[in-house]
Amino acid sequence: MAATEFEVLHAVRLGGFSSTVAVAERAMATEQPVEQALRALQQRGMVEFVDFAGTGGWTLTETGRERDAALHAEEMAAPGVHPLVEETATGFEQINPRMVRVVTDWQLAAPADRGAVRARTIAELDALYTELDDLMARLVPVLPRYRRYARQFGAATGRAREGQDDAIAGVGTLSCHTVWAELHQDLVSGLGRERR
Repeated sequence: MAATEFEVLHAVRLGGFSSTVAVAERAMATEQPVEQALRALQQRGMVEFVDFAGTGGWTLTETGRERDAALHAEEMAAPGVHPLVEETATGFEQINPRMVRVVTDWQLAAPADRGAVRARTIAELDALYTELDDLMARLVPVLPRYRRYARQFGAATGRAREGQDDAIAGVGTLSCHTVWAELHQDLVSGLGRERR
């Protein structure tokens, strides 16, 4: 499955510094077409591949950031999109404090308490997944690229349930916390706001 120019640029933007595989995951596309798209964007000066301490990743150039912002604004200008994103962002911000509390409690739990905290954490992540899926139900048919968030949050919750602790709040992976934070950024940046 291929991705649009905007989906690839936006995936790089949200990832900050991402491998080709991570960009493809965020764009919900297959790796080969995404790599071709990244190479084409690199030739146009919109992305660059940076090798840092033996780990390479894609990042946006200033030209790429401007192009991503322009394409995002174009998406938001389509009829009916802005109020729908505004409504989704409002609903998201109502449940966001619960996610912040879950992640904070998990991160602050002493190793000896992790078993008990894990059960509570996963129960709350399951509840948040259901609410997130419901929240996105009106937005996804209009902006299909948003479908990734509930899917990836649910997948991360499933991995956490299987004992993969990094799926809860791990960095450098599509953990529940990473997916949640990227959705928050995506919603508010479209509205011209910053995350609180």
